[in-house]
Amino acid sequence: MSYYTIGSLIRDARERQNCSQEEVCYGICASSTLSRIENGQQTPGKRILEGLMQRLGIAEWFYDISMSRQEGETCELEQRLARCFERKEFHKMQKLADELEEKLKKQANKERSMKMQEQYLHFVRIIIRKDQGENLEMVSEELLKVIRMTIPDFDGINIHKRLLNLQEISILNSISSVYYALGNLWDALRLMFDLKEYMEKHMTNSQKISEKYPMILQNLSDWMKREGHYKDALQLCQTGIDFCIEYGKMHTFPMLLCNKACVLAELGQIEMSKEVFEQSTAIFQAVGRQESAEQVKEYARYYGI
Repeated sequence: MSYYTIGSLIRDARERQNCSQEEVCYGICASSTLSRIENGQQTPGKRILEGLMQRLGIAEWFYDISMSRQEGETCELEQRLARCFERKEFHKMQKLADELEEKLKKQANKERSMKMQEQYLHFVRIIIRKDQGENLEMVSEELLKVIRMTIPDFDGINIHKRLLNLQEISILNSISSVYYALGNLWDALRLMFDLKEYMEKHMTNSQKISEKYPMILQNLSDWMKREGHYKDALQLCQTGIDFCIEYGKMHTFPMLLCNKACVLAELGQIEMSKEVFEQSTAIFQAVGRQESAEQVKEYARYYGI
């Protein structure tokens, strides 16, 4: 019986997709490092392995790897930052970002490739400054610099033809959101629909990447609603709601319900809208997100519900 090693799994996936080592590893590790990994001469760290697997669309359950204490502490900090990001607890992110920066400085002499960690730290600090009211044009320019740390030729189009990891998807989502806030509707929708298409092709093999799909549908449904494309918005909402129910992705679920309720109200389906508003409010309250529940009630009042 033959067995796959991590290296042979990565090499075979890369070759099936007709990708060069440079395409797969850019911004994650040196091509020489990937070559050693593929040949079984080096065991990758968790961060590098996750980045390679996500770009190649290899399911996370294929691998497990031990971490050093330093790597584990860094990973735990990044997870805490991600949770604060999801909850929009930006006031907590500054201290965590400072802690992460200190840990990365200590690791800099021991790890040859730090680009992904540096990219994540820059991304977090830009999001903090955005929350503090920094000019959106500046935020847009900084986010473009950050994504080009790992996608140097990024031009805002043809995302579905690239190899992306979870971090890059998060940054691209933020770029699209800033475009929309600046009034660049065409660029925002084009980038977000490209992300949607990319994820529909790649997320089935990645639990972590699939977690971002409902968020993208939420943004798109909200924007289409604001632009008056109610039927398209309703379809996007329902796709997101069905996905959340089927795969247990509940973080974005109540906000998608809220978007659906707003669209139903716009379409004159008041009784159904009222029911969905109540569902959204109840879920937010059940998970302790009272502020979000009150926001949903404000939306309902706006429609006279």
